[in-house]
Amino acid sequence: MYIDGDILELDIDMDLEEVKALRDFVKDRLEYIEEIKFVNEKEASPLSSALFQLLYCVKLSKPAIKMDFFDKPPYELKNYGKMYWIFHE
Repeated sequence: MYIDGDILELDIDMDLEEVKALRDFVKDRLEYIEEIKFVNEKEASPLSSALFQLLYCVKLSKPAIKMDFFDKPPYELKNYGKMYWIFHE
């Protein structure tokens, strides 16, 4: 996890404890974050679905936040193939 100005860069292979730390980190800084992106998405695979659940909640809380993996479907993961997201507002 690394924040560069208003861009939050995440490793896609975060375990549950790292996702919990991310939740606490983002909770206080959500209004300042404009974009969230993965830095190692081509080499690694998600270790927990909790990361995507958290990011989905972040997207619902702040729809203007840019997340290419949600905003530009399909999203392709190394071991899981293509993922399609449907948002109901």
